[in-house]
Amino acid sequence: MKILSIDSSTGISSVAFVICGNQVPQICYLCDTPHARSDSSTLFESLQAAVAACGMPDAVCVGLGPGSYNGLRAGIAAARAFATAGGIPLHAYPSPLAMGSLDVSERGFWAAGDARGGHYWLAAIKEGNFLENPVLFSPQKALEHFETRPGFPILSSTPLDGIEALIIAFPQAVRLAMMAEIGEPCGATETPEPLYLKPPHITMPRASLQ
Repeated sequence: MKILSIDSSTGISSVAFVICGNQVPQICYLCDTPHARSDSSTLFESLQAAVAACGMPDAVCVGLGPGSYNGLRAGIAAARAFATAGGIPLHAYPSPLAMGSLDVSERGFWAAGDARGGHYWLAAIKEGNFLENPVLFSPQKALEHFETRPGFPILSSTPLDGIEALIIAFPQAVRLAMMAEIGEPCGATETPEPLYLKPPHITMPRASLQ
């Protein structure tokens, strides 16, 4: 099965075209590029390059975050468009499950990120599953919570103030494709929801002058 996989939840957009079905997945295309919150052009350029190099996929997979509000919306919209246009299955998984190496995932790790507004989000993951779903904490409470699983390394896509023993890591589109190979797709007309932990910050327009 040929799977086109996308994650745009962080400052790096990850796009992969993977042929699954053998013991070792064959990576036909892989591109990780900087991804600005206000500009998703690199994501769409990577998708275009993946299809030009490898053809149309048999399925598409997308990461659901948590992460960038605009990035998640762009990635999910692109994945749904591919699935609808090609009449192919759409898979969707929380992005933190695709962080780190297979070895780290087997041993267990913390995934963390800056949720802005004075909060970090944390999730405990082992063997590709959540031991603890993503939850918001203040930075101080986050440090205390890490001590509940002191043997787990802490992975984040950006530095987090106050957390020194931190490994920079991003969700990997290839890992998402491997999950899609054995997982169940969304419904044929279902558009998956981004994993938002709080409402997006919206700047209200100034009141018009009278």
